[in-house]
Amino acid sequence: MKDKDLLRLEQLDRALAPYLDLAGLTRPKLGWIRAIREALGMSSPQLAKRLRIRAAQSVEDMQKDEASGAITLKTLGKVAEALDCQLVYVFVPRKPLHDILRERATEIARAQLARVSHSMKLEEQGVSSESEQSALNRRVDRLLSGNPKKLWD
Repeated sequence: MKDKDLLRLEQLDRALAPYLDLAGLTRPKLGWIRAIREALGMSSPQLAKRLRIRAAQSVEDMQKDEASGAITLKTLGKVAEALDCQLVYVFVPRKPLHDILRERATEIARAQLARVSHSMKLEEQGVSSESEQSALNRRVDRLLSGNPKKLWD
């Protein structure tokens, strides 16, 4: 992996760090729209007025869509604005991005080495587990030093 790619990876990991605590946060059962609206003491017709839409039923539809996962980001953004909130849209990796890349490279390296190892064992040329681990580490490092796009083919 090139230095610029590593730098970009590290920068993105640092930028995402504050969101890690939010990853465990679950959406309220009936959705954020309803939760915030009710916490503010705002009725559906009042939110509809703030959204400049006619029927409170549209607010109810938005709430149902959010709860079912069918709402669009555009609609969520408009509702957030009407509720004086900020919509935050972010993918939060379950682990550092570098770890995800290393795990993927390890998976590929194991598959590649398994074919060679199997042939060698058939020919009674097996190697020690230390040698296998060393070969695996070298192959992982080689994969990580190359183009990261090749890890996902």
